[in-house]
Amino acid sequence: MTDLRASIECVKHHEKELRLFNVDPTDAIHEALRTQFAMLNVRITVGQTASKAPEDVAVLSNRRVVLAVVDGSTLRELLGDVPTKAGRLGVTNGKYRTILRHLKETTFTSYDTEQLLYGSREIEDRARRIGQGSIHAGFQRCSAMTDQRSVYADLASQGVSVHAYGIPDATPPDLGSGHVHAVPADEIAETWFVVFDGGGDETQKTALLACERADNEFYGVLTYDPGFVDPLLAYLDRTYDTSTDGVEPDL
Repeated sequence: MTDLRASIECVKHHEKELRLFNVDPTDAIHEALRTQFAMLNVRITVGQTASKAPEDVAVLSNRRVVLAVVDGSTLRELLGDVPTKAGRLGVTNGKYRTILRHLKETTFTSYDTEQLLYGSREIEDRARRIGQGSIHAGFQRCSAMTDQRSVYADLASQGVSVHAYGIPDATPPDLGSGHVHAVPADEIAETWFVVFDGGGDETQKTALLACERADNEFYGVLTYDPGFVDPLLAYLDRTYDTSTDGVEPDL
């Protein structure tokens, strides 16, 4: 991994396809799904098999493999349960785990600050439940850490190794045993990230990484893939020396 922005570029072409098979032509589920996942890198298509069977099923795949097969009734229930704001990351898995695990692990095209906060909370809650390991959070600016001070100070007090990053535009808040890395780097100013190393559990590794393309508009990736999370953590460790105490801001 060369830098934070390059890591986003390398995954942006990993589009997924959710193909609906043998759905009633009068059913508008495909339009509802397109609306729900409009900001995610998921293409919704419709098709018919020669035998017209099986009826009302959907296949989620990427360019290489089939990721999940789910019946149409489950998708309709999912659409009824998700938050009203389309494309939010924080849908409760529950009985939809099979498909949501893959839908949530994808690139997104346009997210605002509220939606990124929603995804960040999901990762922070995961770290809190595990109670160990390390979490790395990029705030863009040290001044932006203040509003989240209690969240990250609490994580640090519970045994999670906390690393917070921002350009030194202000004196950063006290995160207790958490480390602040105040660095005047362009990629820190332009990216939003929350990365959890899983606390020793490969299945808990998670990363949200987004680049600001316009004012309050971000493009990026949410992933549970250790193959993405591990190189990202290694890059942060190597570039910003996260094995040491927090860096004092150069104001």
